[in-house]
Amino acid sequence: MSPMPRSGSRRPSAATIRAAKASDGKQQHLDWLNLVEVSGPFLTLPVLLRTWPQLEGVPSGRRADIRLHHGIWQDDRKGAGRLDWIGFQLRTLLEWDDALHLREGAGQFGDNGESLTEDDTLLDRFAVSPPGADITVRPDFALVRPGTDPTAEPDTSASVQHVPILGLVLPPDTVPTRRIRDDSWAASGVDRLAHVLRHHGVELGLVTDGRWWSLVWAPPGGVTTSATFDTIAWNEAADLVAVRAWVSLLRRGRFFGRPADELLPALLRESLDGQEDVTEALGIQVRQAVELLVDSIGRAEARMVKRGGKGLSGVPASEVYRGAVAVMMRVVFLLFAEERGLLPADNELYAEAYSAGRLYETLDKRRRADGEDSLDHTTAAWHRLIALFHAVHGGVNHPLLTLPAYDGSIFDPKRFPWLEAVPEGADATDDDATRVSDGHTSLLPIDDRTVLHVLDSVQFVVVNRERRRLTFRALDVEQIGYVYEGLLSYDGKRAQDTVLGLIGKPGLEHEVSLTELEELAAPFGVGARAISGQKSNLPGLSKKLYEHLKDPRPPAAASKMEKLLAPGDDQVRGKATHRLLAVTENDRDLAERILPFHGLLRDDLRGLPVVIPEDGLYVTESRLRKNTGTHYTPRVLAQQVAVGALEPLVYRPGPLQTADDKQWKLIGADDILKLKIADIAMGSAAFLVAACRYLADRLVDTWVEAEDEEALAFRGSHRDQAGAMTAADAESDPVMVRARRLIIEHCLYGVDINPMAVEMAKLSLWLISMDPGRPFTFLDDRLVAGDSLLGIANLEQIESVHLDPKAGRKLHRGAFEEGWTERARARVHGAADNRQAIAGIQSDTIADLDEKRRLLAATNEHLQRLRLIGDLTTGAGLASAGGGDSLQSATYIQAAELAGMVASESVRDSDPVIHDARRRALDWLSKDLPTDGFVRLPVHWPLVFPEVFEPDQSGFDAIIGNPPFLGGQKLTGALGQAYREYLVLGLGRGQRGSADLVAYFELRAHQLLSERGQTGLIATNTLAQGDTREVGLDQLLDDGIQVRRAVKSARWPSRSAALEYCAVWTTKPGLGAEATRVLDGVAVRGITSSLDPRSRVSGRPYRLVANKGQSFQGSNVLGKGFIVTPEQAHALIQRDPRNKDVLFPYLNGEDLNSRPDCSASRWVINFHDWSEERARGYPEVFAIVERDVKPIRLRVTHSKNARERWWLYERSRPELYRAIADLDRVLVVARVSRTAMATIVPTGQVLNEKIVLFASDRVDVMALLNSSIHVLWAWKYSATLKSDLQYTPSDCFETFPMPQHLPLLESLGENLSETRTVIMRNRECGLTKLYNLVNDPKVSASDISKLRECHKAVDEAVAEAYEWGDLDLGHGFHETRNGVRFTVAPVVQNEILDRLLELNHARFNREADVASRERLEQSLMRDSEGVVALHGDTLF
Repeated sequence: MSPMPRSGSRRPSAATIRAAKASDGKQQHLDWLNLVEVSGPFLTLPVLLRTWPQLEGVPSGRRADIRLHHGIWQDDRKGAGRLDWIGFQLRTLLEWDDALHLREGAGQFGDNGESLTEDDTLLDRFAVSPPGADITVRPDFALVRPGTDPTAEPDTSASVQHVPILGLVLPPDTVPTRRIRDDSWAASGVDRLAHVLRHHGVELGLVTDGRWWSLVWAPPGGVTTSATFDTIAWNEAADLVAVRAWVSLLRRGRFFGRPADELLPALLRESLDGQEDVTEALGIQVRQAVELLVDSIGRAEARMVKRGGKGLSGVPASEVYRGAVAVMMRVVFLLFAEERGLLPADNELYAEAYSAGRLYETLDKRRRADGEDSLDHTTAAWHRLIALFHAVHGGVNHPLLTLPAYDGSIFDPKRFPWLEAVPEGADATDDDATRVSDGHTSLLPIDDRTVLHVLDSVQFVVVNRERRRLTFRALDVEQIGYVYEGLLSYDGKRAQDTVLGLIGKPGLEHEVSLTELEELAAPFGVGARAISGQKSNLPGLSKKLYEHLKDPRPPAAASKMEKLLAPGDDQVRGKATHRLLAVTENDRDLAERILPFHGLLRDDLRGLPVVIPEDGLYVTESRLRKNTGTHYTPRVLAQQVAVGALEPLVYRPGPLQTADDKQWKLIGADDILKLKIADIAMGSAAFLVAACRYLADRLVDTWVEAEDEEALAFRGSHRDQAGAMTAADAESDPVMVRARRLIIEHCLYGVDINPMAVEMAKLSLWLISMDPGRPFTFLDDRLVAGDSLLGIANLEQIESVHLDPKAGRKLHRGAFEEGWTERARARVHGAADNRQAIAGIQSDTIADLDEKRRLLAATNEHLQRLRLIGDLTTGAGLASAGGGDSLQSATYIQAAELAGMVASESVRDSDPVIHDARRRALDWLSKDLPTDGFVRLPVHWPLVFPEVFEPDQSGFDAIIGNPPFLGGQKLTGALGQAYREYLVLGLGRGQRGSADLVAYFELRAHQLLSERGQTGLIATNTLAQGDTREVGLDQLLDDGIQVRRAVKSARWPSRSAALEYCAVWTTKPGLGAEATRVLDGVAVRGITSSLDPRSRVSGRPYRLVANKGQSFQGSNVLGKGFIVTPEQAHALIQRDPRNKDVLFPYLNGEDLNSRPDCSASRWVINFHDWSEERARGYPEVFAIVERDVKPIRLRVTHSKNARERWWLYERSRPELYRAIADLDRVLVVARVSRTAMATIVPTGQVLNEKIVLFASDRVDVMALLNSSIHVLWAWKYSATLKSDLQYTPSDCFETFPMPQHLPLLESLGENLSETRTVIMRNRECGLTKLYNLVNDPKVSASDISKLRECHKAVDEAVAEAYEWGDLDLGHGFHETRNGVRFTVAPVVQNEILDRLLELNHARFNREADVASRERLEQSLMRDSEGVVALHGDTLF
C-alpha cells in the first residue's frame, strides 16, 4: 500500500492535473460531448471508448496552423477569410486534401443572398428539387474515394459507392440547425442536406457556415441526427478537446481502408442499438420526477395547512399521483411536439411565453447564476407551465401567435382542477380569501426547483454515468409509451408516520416508516428506541434489515448496509444533519432520529434524501399491476405482431389463400376503413400504434393506386427506389398524418383495466397523428377503461340474463315481457348508428369534437339500462361461480327479476328499483375483491362498441397485443376466489387447472372475433404448455381455430426482461391449399396447440390410469421460518432427542442439481398433519415456528388453510409420504432444470415442492426416465420456466406410455448411476454442471465420454423395449431449442414422439374400454358398493 502523503507535501501542479485528466479517455469524451449540440441518436460512450480509448492528438505545429487560419477568418468573417477557414478545415485539418471535391464558388453569395456557385459535373448529379418547394439543393463539396472517378459511372446510384460524405456551405451567420431566413423552403441546412442524402442513399454529410459545422447522419428509415460543433473558440487551448474529437471522427483515414464495422455509419448504428439503455434510464428518471412532484405538492399542501388552511384534504393520494403523472405526460408530449416542429417553437412569442424547452433553459440559467437553492422560493415556472397547458387545450389567438385549440383529455384543466386552482379554503391566507372573493383562485405553489428537475428529467438522461441530452426525434412512440406504462405499477399514499425512501435497485426501492426502522434497530443498539448506553451491533442490524427487506429485493448486501450505517466522524455527521434539516423543515429532533439511518436513504432529483413527513404524500409500488409484468416491447416486435395479423385482412387474395405474395391484391380504401382492430389489454397502445402505422401505409398505397396527387408526391419524396420509407421525418407529412387520423377514428379500438393506461394510449396515438393545424383525434369512443375479461360478449347473454344463453333461456322461460328481445336489439342498433355518425365527423375543429362528445353522451345514455342489465348478468355469474347449481340458479333468477324491472318502459331512471339494481350489481361484482384491486368495471362489448357487433360485422376483424400474464397459482390472491371461478366457468368452459391469466385472454379474444377474424398475440411460453394450453389453445383448436404462424419460444428482444415469450397468429377462416403455416420461420404442414409442427399423428396425449398415483410434487412449506441449519437441527436434537420426530433434512431442486451427492443443505421442521396441541408437545421447536412462521402466515390472503393451520405446511402432501413409506430410497427429479435427469435419493427427508418424486426405487425405471425417449416427451409436453424445463407430472409422466417390460435396463441403470456418482464425486460437481459437460462437444474427457456411452446404451435398450428396432437413433451433438445437446438425431426425434403419441392414444382407448365394461358390470351388481381399481400393466 502506498504511504499517505505527509502533511504539507506539495500538491500536484495544475499542469499535472490537466495531463492526468487528459489521459482519462472517458473524461475526454464527456468533455467534448458537452461542447457539441446533438439532435438525434448519436455515438454512445461505450462505442466511443472502444473505438477511441484516447482521442487522436493534434500536433503542436497543426495547432499553430489552427490559430493562424482562425485569425484570418476572424479578420474577414464573411469574405475570403471565411472561405479560407472552410478550406483549411477540410483540406488540412481533416487531411482530405486531394480527396476533397469542392464546387467552384462554394460559399460565395451575392449582395441579395443569391449563391454564386458554378455548375459541377459530379456534384450536380446529387442535386435534388424537393416536392412542393421552388428550390434545388445542390451539394457544395464531397469526399471522393481516391483513385476513383464517380463521374465515369453510368448513373448517380453507381456514383454513390465512391462518395462517403456530401457537404453544403450556407451563407455566413446561418446556424445549420435553424431554418434559413427569407427562403421559400422553410427548412434548415441540416434538413436540406438530409433530404439530399436520403434521396441518393448517402448516409453522412457536413453542413457549415464557417463557424458552425454540423455532422449529419441520415440512415435509411431512421431519424436524422446532427452533431453541431462551434469553432468560434478553436484558437484557445480550452477547446482543444473539441478539435481532437472533430479530427478523430472525420479525418480522412476514418473513411478509407477500414473494415465496414469500423466506419462511422456502423458506429452510429451500433450506438443506436443502445437506445434501450436510454429508455430504461428515462423510465427511472420520469418516475423520480413524479415522486418529486408528488412530494412538492405535499410540501405545498403542508405550508397551506400550517397557515391554517385545509390543504388538499379532499383529494385522495392516488388522485394526486395520477395528477402528477398527467403533468409528466403533458411535458413529454410538449417537448416531443416542439422538437418535431408540431408546435411553433421558433415563434418568438411562443418561445418566450410558453415553450417548455425554453422554460428549462431559463431555469437552468438561473441555477447556474444564483444556485439551485434560490429556485426553492419562487413559483413562476409552474404558472408558465399551467399557461402552456391551457394554450394547448384551448388555443391562442394573438396578433403574434396563433395556436389552434388541440383539446385532449390529458390537457383538460377540469380533469385535475386542484393542480392549478387551489380549492377554496385550502390556504388560509388573506391573499387566498381575496382571490376567492374576486372569483379567482391561487395556483398551487409548486416551487421552481421542482419544475426545473421535472423538465431536466426528460431533457437529459444519465446512462453509465454519461449525461446525454435527450432528443425526442430519436425516440419511438413505443419507447415513450413504455416509460409511462412503468408508472402504472405505482400509486400515491399518505404517510401515517415519517417515511424514509431507502436505496435499492431503481423501481424496487423500499419506503419504510421511521418507527418501523427504529423498532428493527433497537435490539441492536441503534436509533432513538435503543436502550441508552447499549453498544451498537451494526453487523447484526444489517443482517436483520437484509432479511426484513429482501422481498422483492434488498436495498443492498448486508455487508454494504453495514458500511452505510457506520456513523462516520463529526464532519460526516454534520453534513448528513445539514441535509436532513433541509428536508424536515429544520426539525432538529426529527433529523436526529433519522440520522442513524442516513446512509441508507436514496436521494431525490434535487440531490436531497427522500424523507416524507407524517401526513405527507409519497409514491410507492402498487400491487395493482406489478404481478402481470411490464416489459419494453421494441417497435419491431409490435410491428411484427400487427403485420402478421393484418396482412390477411388487407390483401384478398392474400396470405390466407397463397404464400406467393406476388398474387396478393390490396383491398380498396373504403374496405380498409371498415376494418375493426382491437387490443383488449392495450397498456400504452404500442400494438395499436403499430396497427395504425401499417394500415395507414396501406391506405396511402390505395390512394397512390387511385393516382391521388398528394399521395403520389408523398411517395416520391419519402420513398426510395425500392419503395421503403426513407425517413422517420416523413411521419409528419400531411398525407401520412391524414391517413393515420382516418385509421384511428375508423378502425382502432382499445381497452385497459387502468384508466391511467387509457390516457397513455391516447397520448401515444396523438403523438403519431398530430396535425399542427387541427385538434387531437377524438378517442373517447375508441379507447375505454374496464376489465376485458368481465362482461358480456354477445347480446344473447343480455337477452337471456345469463352468461350461458341456452341455460338462461331454459331458466327464465316466460319471465320477460313480450318483445323484450326486439326492443333491446333495436336500442343497440340505434346506438350503433349514432357511433357510426361519430366516426363520420372529421375532427377538424373544436365544434366537431363537441358534436362527437354530444353524440357519444347521448349514445351512452341510450344504452345505460342495457348496461345495467349487463352488470346484473355478469355480477350474478361472478357471485355464484363455484357455488353449485342451486346458488347459481337462485342468483340468476334474482338478476332476471331485477333486469325485468330495469327493462320496463314504465320504470323511470329515478325510481328506487334502478338504485336497488345498481347496488345489487355492485355487490355481486365486488365479491372477494382484494382490498387494493381495481373496482370491477365490466366491458359489455356489444354495448360499448355496438357498431362492431352489428350483424353485418359481428365482431372485430383482428385482435392484437401482449395480454398480461399471471401464473395460475397467483390468480386467487391477486383477483379473488370468485373472480377465478368466474374465469374457469365463464370463459374457460369449466376446464380446470392452474392456467395462466393469458389463456383466458386468448379465449376472450376469440369470442369477440368476426367470421374473418385474425389474432396476433404475444404471451409467455407457458401459453403452449400444461394447464394453460389445455384451457386455452387446446379448446380453441378443438373449435376449428387454426394457428397460422407462431414463434414457440424466444428470448424477449430487450435486455429489460429475462424471459421467454411465444407469439401466436390464429385465423378463424380456413387456409387455402396454397397457403403456408410458418413455425419459427419455417414452413410446416400444420401447427399444434403446443406450438409444434403437426406430424402424422394428431391430437394431444391423455393421462393414463396405469400411471396414476405414482408421481408427486413435493411439499409446499410456505414459510421460511420452518427452515433451520443442520447445526441448529443437531443442537435441538441433542437437547431433546424427541425433536428427531419433527426435524428432517430438506431437499430442494437446487441441492439436487448442484451438490455432488444430491444431498440436502438444510433441515426443516415438520409437524406432519398434527393438531396444534400435539405440535406444542415439542416446545422448543414449536416456539421457532410460532415466532418466525405465524406472523407471516396470518397475513396470507390466498389460502384460508395457511392462516388457520399456520404450524403445518400449506401442502404437506401426505399421499406422497404414504406412497413411499415402505421404501428406503426413492426416484426424484428437479421440477425446474435444464437436465431433467432423474436420480435416486434416500427417504426419511422432506422433499421440497421443487422436487418431483416417483414412488419407485428401481434403477431400471430411473434409466427409462433418463433416456432420450422420455426426456423428449417431457420437453414436448411440460411447461418451461425461462429456458428451463418445468417437469409437470400430470403432463409428461401420467401421459407417458411406458414399455411393458424393461429386460436390459436394470444392469444399464446400475451402470449409469454408478458412473455418474463417481464422476460427480471426483469432479465435485452437481447434475447441472455435469450435463453441461456431457452436452459440450468440446469436452472429450474419458469419464464424460463414458457417461455419454451409458446414455447411448440406455436409449438403445429403451428403443428395443418398445420394439423399435427399425429406428437408427443417430446419437451425437445436435442443435435443439435449448442449444446443443448430446441426444438422438433430429430426424428421429419427431418419429419417436409420433410413436409415443400413437401408443398413448391406444393405451387410453384400451383403458376407456375396460372402464366402460367395469361400469356395466357394477351396474349389474346391486350389492357391490366398491369401485373397481384399474391396475393394468404397470412398472410400479
